[in-house]
Amino acid sequence: MSRNVWVLAGVWTSLLRLAVGGGVLVLGASWLAAQPAQAQAQVETTATVYMMRHALAPGFGDPSNIRLGDCATQRNLNDQGRAQAVKAGEWLRAHGLDAPMLLASPWCRTLETAELLGLGDVRATAALSSFFQQGSRSDTTRKLQLELKAALQEQPPRDVVLVTHQVNIQAFTGSGVASGEILVLTVSPNGEFVAVRQRHVP
Repeated sequence: MSRNVWVLAGVWTSLLRLAVGGGVLVLGASWLAAQPAQAQAQVETTATVYMMRHALAPGFGDPSNIRLGDCATQRNLNDQGRAQAVKAGEWLRAHGLDAPMLLASPWCRTLETAELLGLGDVRATAALSSFFQQGSRSDTTRKLQLELKAALQEQPPRDVVLVTHQVNIQAFTGSGVASGEILVLTVSPNGEFVAVRQRHVP
C-alpha cells in the first residue's frame, strides 16, 4: 500500500474517531438535558417527611400503670429534653418548614416535644403510638403508612412532621435513633418508606 493511501487511511480513521467522539458528546449533552425532567418525575413520585423521636425523657419504657392522658403515669421530658425540642423546632424552621402537618403519638412526652417545636397545632394519632410494652409492631406500622398516604394526598400539599418513639422509627425505617433525633425521609405516595436522606440531632 502506498504512502498516500496510508495517509488517507489515517485521516479517515481520525475523522471516524472524531465523529464517534462527537457522538458521545452529543449523547452526553442530550442525557444531561434530560436530567431535570427525570429528576422532576422522581420528585413527583416521592415526598419528604420529617420523622422525629421524642426529646430526652430519662428512663426506660413506662410504669406498668400507664394511662394515656395522665402524664403522672408516664415517662416525661426533663429540662434538657425540653430545651432539645425547642432547638429541634429552630432547625426545622431554618429548613423552611412553616405550619406543617404536625402529627404525634398520644404519649405525653411526644405531645410535649411536638408542641415545643413551635410549628403550630399538633394532632395526636394512634398510628404513632408506642408498641414497646403493648400493641402490634406490624399493625402500628401499617396504620402509619395509611396515615402518611392520607396526609400526602391533602391539598394544598403541606410538609409533614411526625413525632414518635424509637421502636416506631426502627420498625418503619430500619434505623435506630437518639432522643430528639430527626430523620429526613423519602416516602412513596402510598406512605411507604424509601430512604433516609438526612439525620440531625439537636
